[in-house]
Formats: sequence, C-alpha cells, structure tokens
Amino acid sequence: MEGRHLAISIAILAMISLSKGAVADSEFLIEEDLDAPETIWGSEGVGGNWIILPENNSTILGTFKLNDSVDLYAIEISSSNWTTIRFSVSGNDSVSISIQRLNQSTWSIEEYANEDMGEISLDQGFHAIRLERLGNYEEEIDYRFIIRNMGNFDESGEYVNLAWMFAPFYVFAGLFLILPMLVVIWWNREKILASSFGSSELKESEIQVLTLLRERFSADRGSVDFKQINEALSTLGRDSWNAISEEFGKPEIRHFTENIDISLWRVQGGSGSFLIGIKTDRSKWEMAAIRINTPLGEPIKIDSVVPEMMFQDDEIYLGNLEEKTTTFVRLEVFGKAPEAEIHISGIVEGSPIAAVPAKTIAMEEE
Repeated sequence: MEGRHLAISIAILAMISLSKGAVADSEFLIEEDLDAPETIWGSEGVGGNWIILPENNSTILGTFKLNDSVDLYAIEISSSNWTTIRFSVSGNDSVSISIQRLNQSTWSIEEYANEDMGEISLDQGFHAIRLERLGNYEEEIDYRFIIRNMGNFDESGEYVNLAWMFAPFYVFAGLFLILPMLVVIWWNREKILASSFGSSELKESEIQVLTLLRERFSADRGSVDFKQINEALSTLGRDSWNAISEEFGKPEIRHFTENIDISLWRVQGGSGSFLIGIKTDRSKWEMAAIRINTPLGEPIKIDSVVPEMMFQDDEIYLGNLEEKTTTFVRLEVFGKAPEAEIHISGIVEGSPIAAVPAKTIAMEEE
C-alpha cells in the first residue's frame, strides 16, 4: 500500500510540474469554456457569448468540435496608447491564427496579421483573434495559442523628416556614378565634336556630288566631262550609300549577303548606262571583278567605265576591295542582248567566291 501511495504522489507531483511548465512564461492560462463564435460581432458589439481575452501575456486552450472550422476570440486593449501583441500557435500544424485590428465604430477590418508576421499593433478597444482549422474536419482538434504583450507606444507623436541627412550621400552617389561617363566624354570630346560637325558637312558635300553626278549622267555622251565624274565617284564612300539611294531612288537590282552588298541603278538618259555600288562587310575581296553576262549568249561589251579601271569585253577589273569599304562604278555597255546579268567575283579568305543577283538587267529602259 505504501508503494502505491508513493506512486500516486509522484504522479500528482509530475502533473503539477507539467502544468507549471506549460504556463511558466504566461501570466494567464485561459481555457475555452464555451464554443467560440465563427463570425465577428455586429453593430451591437461584443456580447456575453464571446470569450474576451486580456491584453496581458496569456496561453489559451481550445478545441475544434466536429465540423467546426473557425473560432473567434475578442481581445480587449485597455491602454490609450497603441499596444504591440505578439502571437503564435503552439504544437499544432493543423491550425492557423491571425489577429484583426477593427474599426471601433463600424467593426470593419482595418488591418490584420497572420502567424508569418507574428505581431500586430492594436489601438484601444476590442479586436478579433481568428483560429482556423486546416483539414481533419471529421475529428476534434485541440489547439493552444499564446499571446504576448510587447509594450505600448504613442503613435500620435510628431514625426521628423530626416531626409536632409541623406542629401550629401545622394549627391556623392550621383557624382560617383556619372563620373566615369564624364571622363569618357572628355577623352573623346574631339571625336564627338568632329563627328557632329563633320556629319553636316558630309551631308552637304554628298548633296553637291550627287547633284553633279545626276547632271553629268543626264548629259549627252559628247558633252560628258569624264574627269569630273571620275573625281565625284572617287569622293563617295561608305557613308554615301544611303544618300545615293535617296538621290537615285530604289535600285533596279539589289543583292546582299553577309560579305557583300550590291546595288545597281539605271542612269537616266541611256539604256545601257548603269551605276553599280559595291559595299563589303567583314571580309576583304581580292582580285575582284565585275562581269556583265548575257544568259541567252548574245554578245555584249563594256564601252566605258568611270572611274577609270581596266576592262575588256564584258569584264571590269576592280582590284582589291578592302573590308567595310564602298566602291561606285559607272559603266556603259552596248550590244543587242535584251537582258543581262551582273556577276561580282573575287577571292575571300583564300576561297574564290561569286555573288550573282537573281534578277537580270533589261537593256532597254522601260
């Protein structure tokens, strides 16, 4: 018998110790003594069917009955200052908790915080604590949640704008970020100024040259000054490509690949007079040549070439075309062929290459 009494005494002491441990860090242990409501109170306010929790440190024990998914508790804040409440659910992943700060006139929700946030600031009055079951609706679930009063603070205090303290930092950061760009601009100031003034001068020069070419191309062959045309074509370069397209219009033939761009314009005033533009890209063309070929085999010959270049029968020898350069050639051909093809050939990176536009040239001007 004495052994049995001793065992009972030890069991009672153990239960008391566990109970004390459960509330060791809480001032109040509150147990749900009636079924907590599922919806917030209305305009009548908090009634007698509500469990009202104090703002002090508390541990609350409750149970979800069968098919009961939501429990709401009221918490009363008595302090006239704002109170920070920290909260959490202990030892149950099937229950979530949130606190809702309510408007004290309309009882609408103005702010809420879930367990991920873990705390919320509440003003004086009544607010709501919401517990929600996460699954397992066919069985009762016990839950335990803890609230902690973290203290009060006065939100009505005057806020001071301290943005002026950061002004020096913003100035320093701005100068630090802009300084590299200013240094690069200063180093390249001559190129930038030369480019801005040079582009306008180049455009005006291009207009003059192209106007001269159009006049000379339109003149009779007997009155053509080939020396002037030769000088004019020699001044045109890579930057003149767009200007020529604007002046002479859309090319009659256009062919371009990754290595070369070829355009052919018909010169006004002659059915066999053409202007050919050749623009190289990333590769140099060595021993380049232009050939005027007739697909039907009729004879055709080149009569003249400007600027002066070596030519024979139906072929013009261009020589070497450096990478990223533009060459313009004005040529006149004669023959009875109704149409002709243009071939550009040369050696690129050690391999012979030919560029052949798919479209043929009509020898008679339409």
